[in-house]
Amino acid sequence: MPPAEAGPSWSPARLAYWFYAVAATGAVIGQTWVAVTHAPWPPGVPAIARVAAVLPFALCLELLAMTLSAMADQRMRLGERAYGFRTFSTVVAMVAVGILVAGHWPHLYWSAGFGVLSGSAYALWLLHSAARRRDALRAAGKLADTAPDYGLWRRMRHPVWTARAAELAREGRVDVDSGRWRPLGLFESLRAAELAIRAEQRRPAIANAVEEVIRADQRDPGMAEIAVRTLDLDRLAGELAALVNYGAWADRLAPAITAPAPASTGPPSGQSAPGEPTELTPITGGDASPAASPEPENASDHDGRRVADPETVADRDDVLSAEPDRNDVDANNDETDPDDEYDDVGHEPDQGAELDADLVPLLPAARAARDELAREGHTVSRDALAHRLRRNGHSIRNNRVSELLAALRQETRSANGSRPTTPV
Repeated sequence: MPPAEAGPSWSPARLAYWFYAVAATGAVIGQTWVAVTHAPWPPGVPAIARVAAVLPFALCLELLAMTLSAMADQRMRLGERAYGFRTFSTVVAMVAVGILVAGHWPHLYWSAGFGVLSGSAYALWLLHSAARRRDALRAAGKLADTAPDYGLWRRMRHPVWTARAAELAREGRVDVDSGRWRPLGLFESLRAAELAIRAEQRRPAIANAVEEVIRADQRDPGMAEIAVRTLDLDRLAGELAALVNYGAWADRLAPAITAPAPASTGPPSGQSAPGEPTELTPITGGDASPAASPEPENASDHDGRRVADPETVADRDDVLSAEPDRNDVDANNDETDPDDEYDDVGHEPDQGAELDADLVPLLPAARAARDELAREGHTVSRDALAHRLRRNGHSIRNNRVSELLAALRQETRSANGSRPTTPV
């Protein structure tokens, strides 16, 4: 506990001593008045003698209750309950107030005035001494510190939470930096109470799970009972919390809070998407073209017709993979299919040119695709070879497949000795 702080130079409690003096004086006057009035005095005793005779007894009766209360307070600071002193003090105070009220009856003002002065002086003395006793006990570390003010509304809405927070606030903790004990603040105690209540709610579930696991592993019921009673469930809960992979749990629960991907709304099979260039764009004459159908870039003229750029057509074929090829691998086309002799732009493949460097790594895959088509009994055409290469995981455009097909045919002719070819 921290050392007792020095009190202020002036305290409102000092006003109590003035009230004690005034109240005690009034109560003594009231007691003297009752004794002088109601006591059987001889006829020759003067009034001053009567007052002097009863004044010590009246003063003793009024101060006896406070004296007994002070002695009880001293014993209570030492840890005792002091029931005897407290009971005796209460009885004396009741007798003194009763004499004042009954002695001045039926005069209500004097009965109420003297009775209130005596009773209020004794009650204030009890409250004052109790406050000083609590301060002394708190300074000696025998009494907990006061809890923060949580407000009436919070106490009414959350009575259990607020009571637990007040308990933890009075318990306090040792400051890590200074090493001194200090009580918890308002929000610190509320947060600590929330965590404590949550831990208490988790503990029964952990205890039941641990008990089930231990009893299932242990064959001897006695040893299982010892193990269950020996394990520190709070420590086990902390170890389990340290082993939780919150990142993995977040990844697993992420699909539950993320929006699903929108469904694909592509064009139907066999139709081109709006704005997508077609493979062939015929024109009637000249350089004019319809206003609604812009002319594809890098278009070329061949044999009196305008054809789209081969690169654009190949890109479209890659995207619309769901559309079947015109020359499917299952079609029994002739070896002299026009696609074998002409590429996309209608040029005859160059039989004497070398294969480009970027196609050289695809030549083994093309040979394997050709052999697969031959084994399956299909025609080795450009579209069939392109379809098989794409199915095997190789992305290639149709015009480049024509070059691969020409290279394969050059190898075949060279192997058959038909005519010499340029080595690839």
